[in-house]
Amino acid sequence: MNMEKRFEKIVLISFAIIAVGLGTWGYARAGWYYTVDSGIPFDPHHVYTAFQKGNPWLQLLRCVISSIGLIRLYDLYQPGRDPWQLIIAQVLVPSIALLSAAQLFITGVRKNLRTAMVRRKFNHAVVFGIGDVGMQVIQNLVGTGQYIVAVDLVDNSPGAATCEKSGIPVVQGDAKNPQVLIAAGIRRAQTAIVCTGSDTENMDIALQIKEVFELPGHLKSSRIQVLAQLRNDWMHKRLIGSDRGSMGSNKVDLRLFNPFMNAARMLIRRLHLPPSPEFGARAFVVIGFGAYGREIVQHLIRACPVAPGRSLKILVFDQKADQVRERFPIVDPAVLETSSVEFVTASVAPGSPDLQGIVAKRLESLEPLLGVALALGDDEVSLCAALEIRSLLDSAGHLHVPVYVRLQHYRRLGELVRSIEDISNFGDRLQIFGTLEETLSPEVLLGSHLDAFAQALHEDYRQRSQDTINPQANVPFHELPEFLKMSNRWRADHTPLLMELAGLQVAREVQSPAVVTLSPEQVELLAQLEHRRYTIERRLIEWRRPTQRFSTHLEDWSLLSEDYKDWNRKEVARLPGIMALLGMELHPVSTLRLYGQWLKGADGELDKLLANSKPAHCAMIVDLDEDEAVHLAARALVLPSIGLWLFSSEEPPELFQRRGNSQQNERAILIQRANGWSQRDRVALET
Repeated sequence: MNMEKRFEKIVLISFAIIAVGLGTWGYARAGWYYTVDSGIPFDPHHVYTAFQKGNPWLQLLRCVISSIGLIRLYDLYQPGRDPWQLIIAQVLVPSIALLSAAQLFITGVRKNLRTAMVRRKFNHAVVFGIGDVGMQVIQNLVGTGQYIVAVDLVDNSPGAATCEKSGIPVVQGDAKNPQVLIAAGIRRAQTAIVCTGSDTENMDIALQIKEVFELPGHLKSSRIQVLAQLRNDWMHKRLIGSDRGSMGSNKVDLRLFNPFMNAARMLIRRLHLPPSPEFGARAFVVIGFGAYGREIVQHLIRACPVAPGRSLKILVFDQKADQVRERFPIVDPAVLETSSVEFVTASVAPGSPDLQGIVAKRLESLEPLLGVALALGDDEVSLCAALEIRSLLDSAGHLHVPVYVRLQHYRRLGELVRSIEDISNFGDRLQIFGTLEETLSPEVLLGSHLDAFAQALHEDYRQRSQDTINPQANVPFHELPEFLKMSNRWRADHTPLLMELAGLQVAREVQSPAVVTLSPEQVELLAQLEHRRYTIERRLIEWRRPTQRFSTHLEDWSLLSEDYKDWNRKEVARLPGIMALLGMELHPVSTLRLYGQWLKGADGELDKLLANSKPAHCAMIVDLDEDEAVHLAARALVLPSIGLWLFSSEEPPELFQRRGNSQQNERAILIQRANGWSQRDRVALET
């Protein structure tokens, strides 16, 4: 019950007590048998007449009953003749009763009207369960203007009260009952989101929706998207890894959603690779190995954001590292060749001696770093620990290495702290990810953009492989087995990272995107990267079963047949066209090295870049100790898209000055616009 309703009840009860109390007082003075036509005059000097005879407690009870009887308006007491208490009580008691009845009547009518309106709605969304997750889903859907119906076991919960205040009808009942589903208008709904807090309940309700939606007499043209929350890691992996066909049907698109997985996917999509080899990163740190930490590690292994032939090192800090190491699956040895995971026992709670000890030493020795992700349980602890880690990274010279902190609720506070931590142009030094508001947003939950990319990839695969395609995959996207759907979604997630590794930057939401023709070198590299990603993905799915379920080539690229390699090359060559249809454009990345022997021809390269009319991204690596390099870099600032990476022998003091406060010379301007800086001895300079 919300505070407003509670306050209303307290006010009504208080007035009722006062009204009955006044009536009891009046009858105590005049006698409980006192009425207007009783013929007994009231003597104001004769008080407590009712208690002169008989048991006083019995007389008090009779006075209370008589006072409550004033609700009938049978007697009309008048001023100057009757006790003033009875005069006031005869107005208050019926009024309170009338207000209470009116409130109950209006509440009931309003609820019945909303329930009746549900039966007339089409293409609405039904949310099952209105706890923290359900209420966040409803709050996000409200912003889309979609009509929403909530279903819950009880209708007096805080969530139900909030829905009622917002005008959202709440259907009370067990959603496993088909009649409750029909009352919620499920057969005319467009979307159903099941998040009761219990995985088994969620799956049972989702399957019940499927049965109800397929009953005879249903509208043949209608189709519903059902999303069931599944937090259990083991069950989620089993259902995703199933190759027994789609969980849905022609009428029901049944999907699983997991906030842990959504948060990890968002983190991967935020990764941006610094220019190689000078600033190339090959290590990532994960702090906390709960549900979120495990998903982050598995997505990092699957994405493998390093060049072919290199290995990604993942360092995990956890208070119970020995225990979580045992629970972490031992994947295929071929996967471990591309990624290695090391567990270190350490506490990152604010003030912990481990922070200044083992954590600080390992962060200093790990270079170059791609990022640090904190996946702790408590938001306050996570934010404080993130600030401590940020300080340790700065002390170790990793100024541009981003810290990703997972917060469940306090996004605004996290954004405020993030703005304070930004220096120069390092706008991603502290990033917030994985909030409920973000992971349960319509875009992420319903996956419209991501699924559009995944479906486009699948349809392209079907068109190119009519003769050799696996019959299981030669079906529309919604009929695919769940693991094939997820395979396409993972590919859509990781494609931008692979493009960066091939020297291409993805521009999104372009009005009229151009289709870029990939060079033979880019095609070859992307084909190898995509094959590695595909191989890792399949091995991660299959590691529990010794038998191979897929008729695919999972060998190393060098061992593949030339025909299969050529098939992969043709597949990646079509990616720019597929992405252009979805508003994505690929821009080639030109690297301008302004240091050492590269300075000799840098002036001519810069002139070519300035004269180029096609969209491109320029990654500049600049030696701040060289005046000529600084001058050329300042000239290049007019380019439309720049990534500016600096190094010098000493840490520039301008890094920590507020933007606009530094002197406006070329060196200061470069530092303020830099994307990253490192000391000279930590940069892998090309010779």
